[in-house]
Amino acid sequence: MKHKIILLVATNLLITSLTFAQFNNPAKSLKVSADGHHLQFSDGSSFFWMGDTAWELFHRLDKKETDYYLETRATQGFNVIQAVVLAELYGLTEPNREGNLPFFEQNPEKPNEKYFEHVDYVVKKAADLGLFIALLPTWGDKWNKQWGQEDVIFNPENAQKFGAFLGNRYKNQWNIIWVMGGDRNPENDEHFKIIRSMAKGLEDGDGGKHLFTFHPTGDNTSSSFFHNDKWLDFNMTQSGHGDRSGPNYIFTLNNYNLTPAKPCLDGEPRYEDIPVRFWEIKVEEKYKGKNPVEFPDSLATLGYFDDYDVRRAAYWSVFSGACGHTYGNGSVWCFWDKGRFAPIAIRFPWQKAMLSPGAEDMGHLRKLIDQFGMNELVPDRSVVTHNTPFPSKYIAALRTKSGNAILAYCPEGQTIRIALTKLSGKNLTQQWYNPREGTFTDKTAVETAKTMGDFVPPTKGDKNDWVLVIQGNK
Repeated sequence: MKHKIILLVATNLLITSLTFAQFNNPAKSLKVSADGHHLQFSDGSSFFWMGDTAWELFHRLDKKETDYYLETRATQGFNVIQAVVLAELYGLTEPNREGNLPFFEQNPEKPNEKYFEHVDYVVKKAADLGLFIALLPTWGDKWNKQWGQEDVIFNPENAQKFGAFLGNRYKNQWNIIWVMGGDRNPENDEHFKIIRSMAKGLEDGDGGKHLFTFHPTGDNTSSSFFHNDKWLDFNMTQSGHGDRSGPNYIFTLNNYNLTPAKPCLDGEPRYEDIPVRFWEIKVEEKYKGKNPVEFPDSLATLGYFDDYDVRRAAYWSVFSGACGHTYGNGSVWCFWDKGRFAPIAIRFPWQKAMLSPGAEDMGHLRKLIDQFGMNELVPDRSVVTHNTPFPSKYIAALRTKSGNAILAYCPEGQTIRIALTKLSGKNLTQQWYNPREGTFTDKTAVETAKTMGDFVPPTKGDKNDWVLVIQGNK
């Protein structure tokens, strides 16, 4: 079995490397586009955020495992890795794989240089592969307890000092994006002061070189708390893990239309291979204290999210105006392996979960968007007429700014009626993009004498999602 897994990994890397360049280091930082809706490289070229949640990356992996993780994700098409300096799972009291804690005496003003040297290694390795690190200085339980295993250690004063320490340390790293929060929302004045003080410290330390966002709790978005703060460059939503067909596109549509305009994305949607509404699982006494992988699937009465669930969330959000998307996997975020603690039911060791079909599907999404350029695409709900009244079947659509192309995502293979008057191009053609395989059907001509056209996908029904692509000559 071990040899089969190794062969599978090698084959996977070979296939994906044919699509995405390995070890491509752009060495270019990010900025917000002039229209306020996109992220782009410092030279103005298009950037599509394709993220992965690796919350315990600095805490639970050694250097060799880190290399494997980052190299695999790079070849799969990911370009942003979301990770936490002060990790959620006993990050203050359980040493990293090299035996180091982040602080002496759990004091943010007494950093352990050995711990941060490992963080340096990960950040620089990611840069060598062309990956951005969306870096959370801390998980939220360190400033707003609510739940979790550890105590609050931050106040406004030491939060600013810790921020300045990190900002100065990584001021010359092009591949850093600062992410405040950490699965907690501010609930009182003290919380707001801590977040704003830490952000100020980071800005003072790095000279304002890097972008900022905020990671909230489930069913929330950063715009509810900090949209008008100058340090917040783009909005992040956590649409959460409560519903297979939760309409996360609503967050995106709302954020897209806010003033001032800021880019937005879903930074924590439903994860592949975690139980739906995992927090409601009632674990029988005979399973308590055992490794989560031993929990029978029957305990997850609502089932586990699968590749279709994560794919639908991704396309819905991106096709509603998000500047990118973040994927997550139940085993990978915590890098679970046998004998390790995990707070929720886990199905597979993280190495196997790296090759889950949903992760491969994210590469297909990026490949599609990159063909048009993220900066050239805008959401347009009006191109789809007679849209479904059922949220789970919602058809989201993008068009190019020039109007010569439309992309429409149908989650259940339903017929799409398009307002052809929205297209300015000539000699229109249609084809279908398969988000499960990353392949196009052959192009066929579109009759342009009509004002509307009905387009029928190759297959229909549950989990038969498709993207309609109509293009014309300029």
